[in-house]
Amino acid sequence: MSAVEFWNGKVHMNLCKYFSLAILIFIIDRISKIVALRWCADAACTINQYLSFEVTLNRGISWGMLHQTTDTTFVLVSFVITTITALLCWDAYRNYVRNKSIVGHVIIITGSVCNLIDRALYGGVIDFIILSYNRYSWPVFNVADMAIVCGVLILIFVDEK
Repeated sequence: MSAVEFWNGKVHMNLCKYFSLAILIFIIDRISKIVALRWCADAACTINQYLSFEVTLNRGISWGMLHQTTDTTFVLVSFVITTITALLCWDAYRNYVRNKSIVGHVIIITGSVCNLIDRALYGGVIDFIILSYNRYSWPVFNVADMAIVCGVLILIFVDEK
């Protein structure tokens, strides 16, 4: 791709759309975590029988799997997540230069970066959203986790052309 092709309207507009999407997800995630830390850090905030907020620090991966108290394992898990995110960035770049949509990639990468920032700032990921129905409760999650799941679903079910 030449410099002229890169800066033509279509390519430049696509970059703006992807960047705007990433910034939107990033801002919503950061603000929601700040609000959760301020309002629900000491006690759960119950909205109704289906939705509540309770801040937890997840030092593992999704749904608290591989939750570790040791710093060595935490750093190792964080390194693996960073490596996977970097590989996804490379795949997004390869797809982008082939004029394929990278919406799913952008959403996953942004969610992952948001959670990596938490790992660096707080020593774990700030999770706070709890969905429940009767006796059943979904594992605690956050906006970045929702973004990652949505991005994965897009990659699986949508043929990004």
